[in-house]
Amino acid sequence: MLAQTFLRIAALEALRPSSLLAAGGPWPTLAGDRVSDSRLDPFDHLAPESGSWPVLAVYTEDDDLTKIAQHGPQFYKAAVDLVFELAVVQRFQGAPGEGLIVDYADTDSASEARLDVMRQQIFHCLHEAPSGRLFRRLAKLPFDSWQSHAKRSGEEAIKIAGRTIVGRIAVRETCIDAAPASALVDLDRLPAPLKEVAQELSDTSTYYAELTLGIARAAPVMPVRKPLSSVSMNIKPAVQPDGEQPIDASADGLQT
Repeated sequence: MLAQTFLRIAALEALRPSSLLAAGGPWPTLAGDRVSDSRLDPFDHLAPESGSWPVLAVYTEDDDLTKIAQHGPQFYKAAVDLVFELAVVQRFQGAPGEGLIVDYADTDSASEARLDVMRQQIFHCLHEAPSGRLFRRLAKLPFDSWQSHAKRSGEEAIKIAGRTIVGRIAVRETCIDAAPASALVDLDRLPAPLKEVAQELSDTSTYYAELTLGIARAAPVMPVRKPLSSVSMNIKPAVQPDGEQPIDASADGLQT
C-alpha cells in the first residue's frame, strides 16, 4: 500500500534530514548520515580509519488491513511494522588476501550505550522532533507497540553490537479521487494526503523527487468522469392500482 511506502520514506527523512546533507549535520542520531533505506550499508566511504561507528537502516515489513464495518463503504484501518536495524560496526582484518572487512563490532559497554542512545533518538525523532513532521502526518500516534530485540551471531549465538526495533504503527486513511475531472498525471495521481507529503519530499532532494514521481506514475487512478447534460428516470410501481396511471418522474441537469 502506498501509505506504508511513504511512511517509510518519511521516517528516513526524520532520521536523516535532507536539509542537513550539504552542511554535514548536526544529525538527529548518532548514525549521522549513515542511514539507509531498506538495506544496511557498510558506509565504508564515511567510516573512520579506526574504531567503530553506528549505522541505521529503515524497513517496512508486515502490514494488514482490518475492516471497520460489516456493511457499507469499503473502509479499512491499516497498520504496518516499521523496522529499524541498528548496528555498531568496525573494520576487521579478513582472511589472508581479503584485507580489511566491515562487520558488527563486539558488544561492550560503549557499544551498548550507543545503541541505547540511538533507540531513544529514533523514538524522539518520530514522536517530537521537527524532522519527524511529515512522518506524523501519516502515522497515528501513539504506536500500537514498540519492541527492541538484541542481535546474536548465527552459530555461537553470541550477542553482537546490533538491535532490531519493530514499531507497529497505525496509518492514517487515504482515499483516491473517485471521479477526477481530467486525466491525472505525476504527483496528482496520489491521494491528497500522500501528494502533499510527496511534494514536500520532492523539494528536499532529487533522490526523493525521482522516487516519489516513480511511485506516483505507477499509482492506480479512477477513470475520468463523463459529463452528463441530463438524466431522465421513469418510475412505475410493480403492481398498479386499478384506474391509476403509472408514476413518471424525470430529473435534468444533474451534472454538466
